Amino acid sequence: MHEYFFANYRLLTEDGIANHVSAKLLAEFAAPMPYTHSFTLRLGDARELDERRAWALGCPTAYETDRFTIHDTPDGWAFVNTPADELRLSEDARNVVLCSCDYGELTVYVTDKPFNLEYNGHRYQKTPVPLFSSIRAACEAGMVTRDGLPLHASLVEKDGFGVVFLGPSGTGKSTQAKLWEQYLGADFLIGDRPGLRKIDGRWFGFGMPWDGKDAIYRQASVPLRALVWLEQAKENRIARMSTIEAMAVMLKQAMMPVWDDTAMDGAAALMGAVAEELPMYHLRCLPNEAAARLTYETICKEQTL
Repeated sequence: MHEYFFANYRLLTEDGIANHVSAKLLAEFAAPMPYTHSFTLRLGDARELDERRAWALGCPTAYETDRFTIHDTPDGWAFVNTPADELRLSEDARNVVLCSCDYGELTVYVTDKPFNLEYNGHRYQKTPVPLFSSIRAACEAGMVTRDGLPLHASLVEKDGFGVVFLGPSGTGKSTQAKLWEQYLGADFLIGDRPGLRKIDGRWFGFGMPWDGKDAIYRQASVPLRALVWLEQAKENRIARMSTIEAMAVMLKQAMMPVWDDTAMDGAAALMGAVAEELPMYHLRCLPNEAAARLTYETICKEQTL
């Protein structure tokens, strides 16, 4: 088994997985770090793929996305990639992920035909076991039952504290993070889907082994000082949000395992704690240096760093 670490979790993978392209994506997460829970990812026999797929599709459908469907099985969950996802990868590029009820044990069954895979701007045709969207979703659902909250957000570190940028797709989360990097000397830790955890009474933001946009994979953590909700505007303005307003943002931006009542309970509790315990600001802004400096100066002024 190979060990990888993220957000104070451990991910164990079998040799059959670690020897594929997923090892490249996980390479930054090999250094040991403290962990509270483990996830185990195994590779199933490809000859059983069609049988497992048919069985999973026969179970009740709990949720659907454009990449996969989630099925409620007698002893856990099954993630089955869609025909559209097959076409995105290559012909007959099927995969099924079977999970225990708490997502701690995952087995992936995948066709042994070559995949088309984009990685760091390059396109490869190999036979990989990449971090499928379904594997990511299963691990994120497991996180919210284990005191972790994945967000649709970007995360930067500046002067030893972290700032999380939230907003709908296209609002400029990564843009603001890059502005902080360019003009304030911040470190851009992750462009999408950081993990949040409260450890020893303090909230931390973590880099994760998946990123939907900027191909940044960093095993990093930073204590959080603020979250910033973005809105495009013709001038730069920033204001502190109320707890109720912050909770409304969290409901939009947190990973929501809506197919699983137990995981949803965990997500709701964590979102409420974040909204109450971390300051959130509403930044109406242009994509310029002034917006980055306004946000930084406001946080520095209102928070004890």
